[in-house]
Amino acid sequence: MSLDPSQVTITHSAQAEYLINIYGGLVSTFLASVYHAMEVLPDLKKDDILPYLDVLAQVKETDLLERFELISSHACMMSRKRVRTLATHWYQIRIQELQSAPGVNRALPLLLMTDDLEKHAKALDKRFPEPILQHVPTSGGPRVGVDLVALLVEAVVPMFLQDLEASKKKLFEGSMNGPTPDVPIQDIFSLYRRTRTILEMFEAFCPE
Repeated sequence: MSLDPSQVTITHSAQAEYLINIYGGLVSTFLASVYHAMEVLPDLKKDDILPYLDVLAQVKETDLLERFELISSHACMMSRKRVRTLATHWYQIRIQELQSAPGVNRALPLLLMTDDLEKHAKALDKRFPEPILQHVPTSGGPRVGVDLVALLVEAVVPMFLQDLEASKKKLFEGSMNGPTPDVPIQDIFSLYRRTRTILEMFEAFCPE
């Protein structure tokens, strides 16, 4: 479907209102589609939402919707909240899966979690180098949008750090219990290095 602004001719206020309602309905429908497509985070791919974003961009170019920016602002707010919720849910499920696996090495689930965090953050950053649903706020100022990778990192890194802090005593005890400890000392050092990497990633994606 192609929406060429040059083909849109408004000759009457009733026709204008009709077109505004039609385009407003399109905006609401495709924003809802973007919102629901995010359910697969952090494995969201560009092709999952690009068709919807393209239509939204074409609708915006018609200049028929004075309310577009207000709608976009609300959609961004709801989408950011949704991304944080989905990221939190993903982390909780993933860390539970890792910690429930058999074995006495308590460092291993945390090490694997750092790998997952970095892998998904880098993949999202590659797929979505710019925030989606970008617009200029009605109050003015720079363009804003939904930064998927920053929201993911912002949500899950503090949770990882809390889990690491909660495991600190058992990690220490496990690394000291006998000639063949449950937690190899090299895994403790690896976890320290990986945590530094995760913190650097947090600072890069969430500078504020």
